[in-house]
Amino acid sequence: MNRKLFHVIRREYLQQVKTKGFWIGTILIPTLGLVFVYLQVILASTLIPEGKIGVVDLTGRLYEPLVAEQKAVSDVDEKDGKVEEKSRKMPAKITFFAVEATPDTLPAVRKELNQRVQKKEIKAYIVIPADGLATGNVEWRARSVKADMILRESVERGLARAGTKERLKDAGVDPSVYEKARLTVKLDPREATEKETSEDAKNVGANLAISGVLFFLIYISIFIYGAFIMRGVLEEKNNRIVEVIISSVKPTTLMLGKIIGIGLVGLTQYAVWGLFAFTITLPGIVGVMGLSGGALPSIPGMTILAFVVFFLLGYFLYAGLYAALAAPFNTEQEAQQLVMIPGMMLILASTMWFFAFNTPDGTLARVLSLFPFTSPLLMFMRISVQPPPAWEIALSIVILLLSIWGVAWFAGRVYRVGILMYGKKPTLPEIIRWARATD
Repeated sequence: MNRKLFHVIRREYLQQVKTKGFWIGTILIPTLGLVFVYLQVILASTLIPEGKIGVVDLTGRLYEPLVAEQKAVSDVDEKDGKVEEKSRKMPAKITFFAVEATPDTLPAVRKELNQRVQKKEIKAYIVIPADGLATGNVEWRARSVKADMILRESVERGLARAGTKERLKDAGVDPSVYEKARLTVKLDPREATEKETSEDAKNVGANLAISGVLFFLIYISIFIYGAFIMRGVLEEKNNRIVEVIISSVKPTTLMLGKIIGIGLVGLTQYAVWGLFAFTITLPGIVGVMGLSGGALPSIPGMTILAFVVFFLLGYFLYAGLYAALAAPFNTEQEAQQLVMIPGMMLILASTMWFFAFNTPDGTLARVLSLFPFTSPLLMFMRISVQPPPAWEIALSIVILLLSIWGVAWFAGRVYRVGILMYGKKPTLPEIIRWARATD
């Protein structure tokens, strides 16, 4: 390695790592992540549907069955602490009370109930029309139609079960058959290979969650460290430090050293986060949520390797663009006009994650995982979900390497001119002319 390049890398690396902000952020982020998980678990235990609900039953047949269904759910929860059916997993502290009404008296009854709701005497009330058993349409009245979604869904499920049993009675079928015949199906995910084990299947959810976190880290890291490079270039330029530095170092060497140095800062941060994750954060999450029987999920080595490779490739690709597009300008506001171009590419990649997650071998996912400005994110997601053929991964890496070389060539030629330009804000055609100019 060129000695001057090494010194530039060392300077950029130590300049970032020695700051208090770096270590505060490095330690604070995993700590906040663990606190966030604990809060989610605590809040989930408090999000129990609760309230006093009036029932105006114009069918005359659903109030008692609804109360019975609610009591059955509560009895199961109190006895076993959990229920088998996913839709009934959350216990509900709901109190129903009957409200007498006829079609003629309904307007007056509704007015009275509306007042009770507004005074917070009751949580809500429902009106089951005379044809409610045939249509399934039930009116829900509450202070806000946007709030209490969990409560509303719990009442919907209870009414659905009660109405189904009443309709079975009308068809001459014993409602107990409904309970006996109901089957909860759980698909056991397994890969179509002889090597896959049941323990791997248990960890599918955890592994996909970890892959999602790593996907987000690649996305946000390119944004953050790209912004570091842009601000570093502008700061040195405005302070006129760069004029002193390039008296002994070539502009291209300075740019490359800045990119590599800040990239090493990112890897250092991830190494610390990884240490935190496997010694504190993940064991804490496993203990709180009871994942995988209390054992840490085994993350596939392919996922970790893909994360490192595509993080580095994506970082160098975008870092070169950020450095090149920042050099010609004097302020961050001026640079933002062009820097938003690679930013939009990143946003495009992040919005297309669903295609790589849901249909990793689909045409759109395959094309975007080969397009250099979206491949760092989407090829990583494809590898995490369903590894594509080796030739596609290799082709994606080759295209990225060639793109990095092209961006580095363009960035180097723009940087060498733009870093010493002051005053007039250059136009895009002028920047392109700088890249095309001969030495």
